[in-house]
Amino acid sequence: MNTRASLISITLVAFLLGFLVMAQLTTQQRMDLKRAAAFGADGALLISDLVEGNTRLRQEVAELDAQMASYRSATNQARLQTMLDELERLKMLDGAVAVVGPGVQGTLDGPVTVLDLHDLINELRNAGAEAIALNGRRIVASSVIAPMADGSIAVDGAVARPPHIFVAIGDPATLEAALLRPGGLLAVFSNSREGLRVSVQRRDRIVAPAHAPVGEFQYAVPAK
Repeated sequence: MNTRASLISITLVAFLLGFLVMAQLTTQQRMDLKRAAAFGADGALLISDLVEGNTRLRQEVAELDAQMASYRSATNQARLQTMLDELERLKMLDGAVAVVGPGVQGTLDGPVTVLDLHDLINELRNAGAEAIALNGRRIVASSVIAPMADGSIAVDGAVARPPHIFVAIGDPATLEAALLRPGGLLAVFSNSREGLRVSVQRRDRIVAPAHAPVGEFQYAVPAK
């Protein structure tokens, strides 16, 4: 009897232990499944955030590239415009293009010498003339005013006969004052050259033609 009761007790205890173990395993499995599901959801969310972040970064990179391209284009345009402006300025200085602006126009009608015309050009330059023309020919740094065998005067190889008409672009008041000041160059001309008539007038619009080159360079080449 005691032996049978003991067996029954041992069987019940074993059954309860098995049931508890199975219940614990089932609970653990359910918790693991929940963790896995939670981890899966978090992983999917993380991947989604990464994809969106990469998309935004690609968009920002594309926008920055576009801005840089725009800046480079604007910079190149500005540099090109600066170069073109400098080229135009050099052309005007060299007399390669016709120029227009306010200034003075004057006439020397009568006997003058090559030195007289040189002095006149220097006087105009010292007074701030930005462009000068004599008898329709632009005067530049390389211009040559020289006497000819018959006593006439040549400007860059072209005969210049009186009346000698000169124009100068610059501040009209300054140029006029420099030429007509008492004791100035034209006053000396008028007092020392018999028969020479001198006149100077301000002009709102003076045109100085482009310089006509005399010849081509034979020996000089651009330095590199």
